[in-house]
Amino acid sequence: MAIKYIKRPIYLALGIFAAALATGQPLPSAAQTPAYPWCSVGESLHCYYTTLQQCEETVDYHGFCDKNPDLAAEPASPAPKQPRRSHSR
Repeated sequence: MAIKYIKRPIYLALGIFAAALATGQPLPSAAQTPAYPWCSVGESLHCYYTTLQQCEETVDYHGFCDKNPDLAAEPASPAPKQPRRSHSR
């Protein structure tokens, strides 16, 4: 009798999962989420700022602003190609 009550939540969860898959709603991708490169640091870390100025105005004297540690470092621009030297003999 106890197994019957354990199976109900499992079936319910599977049903909800199947319904979510059937609707075909796309999952949000990283490209769709806005990037917040600045965080206010105080009692906790809040990364909701797009500019350093916006962060500093919000923080005032209750903490400081720092770069968002969760954002991947932007790839460095490729080094300019140097012209090849011809070897004359």
